[in-house]
Amino acid sequence: MIVFVAGSGLREVAGDQASLGLTFIREERTAPFYRLYVVAGRFAALVEVDANGISVPGELCDLAEDRAAALLASEPPGVKQGPVKLISGGTQPGPIATIATLPPGSRDISAYGGFASYWRRIK
Repeated sequence: MIVFVAGSGLREVAGDQASLGLTFIREERTAPFYRLYVVAGRFAALVEVDANGISVPGELCDLAEDRAAALLASEPPGVKQGPVKLISGGTQPGPIATIATLPPGSRDISAYGGFASYWRRIK
């Protein structure tokens, strides 16, 4: 299963994607229709917006079938795998939320330009 990774599963953040069942395919970006949120201090969520969206950097990865259920179940409440529009065209499953489903304490980190940039700043 090919997924769009935008947060803690990124190579720079996770370090060892293979331990998560992920195999890097290539870098990718969303179409500029999203805001990027940090959830529970360590997860990413994309919220589709009508205005002021950004193109969020991420990675396309192959998610091993035997690890898919566990990894997808580890998403925080309010975040689910949904279709993410990619700048290259098409969609892939990725971490989607809405303003209404974001857990309390979630923050818009779009100004950082991506989750890896945010992660470097807080470490």
